[in-house]
Amino acid sequence: MPRPRARANQKVIPKWAEALRERRIALGLSQEDITEKTADLVSQRSVSALETGSTPLSGMAIGRVVALARALGWTLAEMQRATGVDLGIAEASTVGEGSADVYPLSAALNPEKPGGAIDHEAVVPGVEQPLLLRADTDEMHGTTPASIRPGDYLHVDRAHTTLEEGRVYVVTDADGPHVRLYTTTRLGAVFRAENRQYEDIPAQEAQVVGLVAGVTSDYNPQLLN
Repeated sequence: MPRPRARANQKVIPKWAEALRERRIALGLSQEDITEKTADLVSQRSVSALETGSTPLSGMAIGRVVALARALGWTLAEMQRATGVDLGIAEASTVGEGSADVYPLSAALNPEKPGGAIDHEAVVPGVEQPLLLRADTDEMHGTTPASIRPGDYLHVDRAHTTLEEGRVYVVTDADGPHVRLYTTTRLGAVFRAENRQYEDIPAQEAQVVGLVAGVTSDYNPQLLN
């Protein structure tokens, strides 16, 4: 008896989508549970679309990817390994004695496994637990002494997470990593951007990665004589 043919239009579910679904089921979660755990950043319809491969994981905004990974109990690196989707996270390289590696700002999402290092010529001494990041954002680009240009190197001390008024910190929230100044307003403590196009982040909604203990830059303005 001839075997029934598969439907010509039957869609093949990608392995990365199957990995997401299997992880959710293994945790005993429904698609609605994932939506709740992501604070509605990833809707039930979006979860369904991801699990069927209709929506590519690599095409999601970083904040939504971070929220999804947390809902599934993964770090971004663990999600990358489980799904095989390149999320821009690489395994950490060993830091040699007397040297320090620099990482893109996205490494603040998983400081234990910051990914691939980038070239630099900057080292700031005296940091207890150093994490060197490159500022890939204009959040702190302004005119005050706290201004940090995109491309500047941030010397982050992960041992210093006690908040002090007027100090700059690397923090993360549901939208990803940020470089912000800690300050107290009449509405409460916030992490404020030098670039006022960005909204304040309430302090209770952010996780502190560490204090920006120093900033170095290869910026070389062409000044007129």
